[in-house]
Amino acid sequence: MARPTSNLYDPFLTKEARLLLEQAPDRYVRSNVLGLVGYMCRERRPLASVSQKDLIAYRDELIAAGTTRPKQAARDAAHAWNRMTEQPGWPKVKLVPASATRTSLAYKDLPEELKADCDSYFAERSGQSDDDLFNADAREPLAPATLRDRRGKICQLVVHYVEGGGKLEALKSLCDLTSEKACRIILAQIWRKNDKKANAHGANLARLLSSVGKHHCGAPQSVLDLIRNAESKLRPKKSGMTDRNRAKLRTILADKALPHLLKLPQRFMAGLDTSNPTLADAIDLQSAAAIAIELVAPMRAKNLAGLDVKEHFDFVSDSQCHVVIDAGDVKNHQTLNYVLGPSFMKLFKLYEEVYRPLLLGRMESSSIFISRYGRTKSPAALGAQVQLFIKEQTGIRLNIHLFRHLTGYIYLRHYPGQYEPVRQLLGHKDVRTTISFYVGLEEDSNFKRYGEILDRLIASEEDCDDL
Repeated sequence: MARPTSNLYDPFLTKEARLLLEQAPDRYVRSNVLGLVGYMCRERRPLASVSQKDLIAYRDELIAAGTTRPKQAARDAAHAWNRMTEQPGWPKVKLVPASATRTSLAYKDLPEELKADCDSYFAERSGQSDDDLFNADAREPLAPATLRDRRGKICQLVVHYVEGGGKLEALKSLCDLTSEKACRIILAQIWRKNDKKANAHGANLARLLSSVGKHHCGAPQSVLDLIRNAESKLRPKKSGMTDRNRAKLRTILADKALPHLLKLPQRFMAGLDTSNPTLADAIDLQSAAAIAIELVAPMRAKNLAGLDVKEHFDFVSDSQCHVVIDAGDVKNHQTLNYVLGPSFMKLFKLYEEVYRPLLLGRMESSSIFISRYGRTKSPAALGAQVQLFIKEQTGIRLNIHLFRHLTGYIYLRHYPGQYEPVRQLLGHKDVRTTISFYVGLEEDSNFKRYGEILDRLIASEEDCDDL
């Protein structure tokens, strides 16, 4: 565990500080917190007045002094300080571990009163939906993955509050977090951290702040209007595919790498030594199965990782099955219905009969994408695994979400202007969403075809007067 050298700040420790440090539960906590305490003593600041700015100043001083792993030392100091708040006489001020580029806070490190209110909020949002026909405020319960996402986002809101100058210990409930003062601090900090530019993640944080304020805390309309105005400014105006994803697709298509990707699942399966199956092969074949599904059924990573043989697969025959995902499990509440054909069925049968049992061991699970002992993989874990597999096998950098854009483009390249089938393929609610994603790539193809026409005309010796 990294820690600053003790003698840097030992000379500055007051008698009171030394007595408090003697309460440390172990030598590691004392060692890690000593430097920050000594820094406060040197600055002649009461320990009770410690703030996030002090932690950052302490970290910067360690960097300037050439201390080994200064950023880690500052994070360790924050963790140790928070542990010491449980000791008698120690200031009850908690700090947020921070590095030079990122500040993070675990849910378990939230102030106890705030965490209790958060638990109440999550219990409310995970409960059964209200069946009162006339209740205008009834809301559907959130999926477990959404609840986890909101838990992380609330921690991020708290971090922005602290970074903006707010006191962590002042947050005793979500109502404190959604007060006008806190909202101004949080939203201003989000705006500053994004260089005063629109940012989708920042807008999503603002939207959560508004939702919690309105439905859980009963925030006044003036505060909700404040948040809404900020969210409007944070929300990027541009719709459709991002420039980054568009550039990735263009690279794949320009390098003529697409055929290698399309043939990857079957090529990998054909090269397996099925007489000697290994765990490594099982994981790679799992990745190949994910690619085979995405090429035919370009669903979101969350739905892909959650595929369950018993719940989502309807085996019509040995060479065909339907994959049906209920609207309630889909981001935009549109039922997904796909048909997987013979090539996938052959790969899936091999995976189920030979390789998946290696991962299951003695456990039972009907989830398709599992880790050792039958645990269902998270969307992030599966996504990272598939992306690495594609890179190792083809050299292509492609994430799971980009399959949605890729399949849409493949269809439109063969059937230009046919947006409605692509809308159905991707499960978009509105065909305008589909058009906004692909019109740029179609323009590329049109310009390319026009260029080919010009090249033929220029190379031709025929008279062009009749054109």
